[in-house]
Amino acid sequence: MWKYFSWRLYKASFLKMMRSSDRPDYLARGVALGLFIGFLVPMGLQIAVVLPLAFLLKAAKIPAVAFTFVTNHLTVFFIYPVQCWIGSYLMFHPFRYEVLADQLRGLIDAPDMNAALEEIARLGGQLVASFFLGGLLFGVIFGLFGYFLTYGAAIRFRARRDARKKARSRTANNL
Repeated sequence: MWKYFSWRLYKASFLKMMRSSDRPDYLARGVALGLFIGFLVPMGLQIAVVLPLAFLLKAAKIPAVAFTFVTNHLTVFFIYPVQCWIGSYLMFHPFRYEVLADQLRGLIDAPDMNAALEEIARLGGQLVASFFLGGLLFGVIFGLFGYFLTYGAAIRFRARRDARKKARSRTANNL
């Protein structure tokens, strides 16, 4: 599976986002929204939730969708149990991590949306509440971090690009 991930693709995607003519706050809202929904909403429903919200909040659609994949088929085996475990502590009724990982395995292995919804109903209200509470916490933290990181990166990238253009134009004018 790792053969599909390449730093060259990551760098090309990052540069494409930074080179776009969109405002830095527009891009940052898209990244923050994608991260927030990626943690809060279970896999399978994320794109259906993030796209309408991106239109409503005037956020960049492509980064919003792309950053929902923070939870994917490789990362949910770690993220979802930790998220539920943290959420259970926030509810003052902590779970044991091993029990959580075992209970969530059926949800992660669900073949389609109907099976996933049936599995959620089977898990019980306390686990579902801890999932959403932990997801809310992770979504807020990582969403804010993603917003400020993207906003700052876009500002710095564009300032350096403009300085290079200015230096080239001065050099060309001196010749």
